[in-house]
Amino acid sequence: MTMNKAHDIARDNISAARQTSIGWMLKMLSDSLDKQMNQALKPLGLNLSQFAIMMVLIERDDISQSDIGRQVLMASYATTRNIDVLVKMGLVQRHPHRQSRRSINICVTEQGTALAGKLINILREVNQALLQPLDEAEQETLKKLLPRLI
Repeated sequence: MTMNKAHDIARDNISAARQTSIGWMLKMLSDSLDKQMNQALKPLGLNLSQFAIMMVLIERDDISQSDIGRQVLMASYATTRNIDVLVKMGLVQRHPHRQSRRSINICVTEQGTALAGKLINILREVNQALLQPLDEAEQETLKKLLPRLI
């Protein structure tokens, strides 16, 4: 077997393995979902990271910045940077923790609360578009299977 033929076989095997890889498919789906969410959030002046923080705060208001970071799987510096943006936009505010002087809690402002409905609608619309190629039974199956893999 020539070197070129061996290389072609290896390339074909890698390509087939990659394209049938669950990890690769989930990564492609995640990238597509991130892009769609960022496009939908752009008119509100938000990105996906800020959206994730807002969703956590709308669900569990008045929690520490470090708790937010853990819930959205975001590094401390990135959490701080994104919360800074949300503070400047008037959507959240910082205040000292009641029991620990070293901790800072974050809470949603009235303006942030007013945005909650729009954020939920964006999430629903993007999810609906993502699931559109599947029939209802397939959508339900996917919704049941994904949590088992997480």
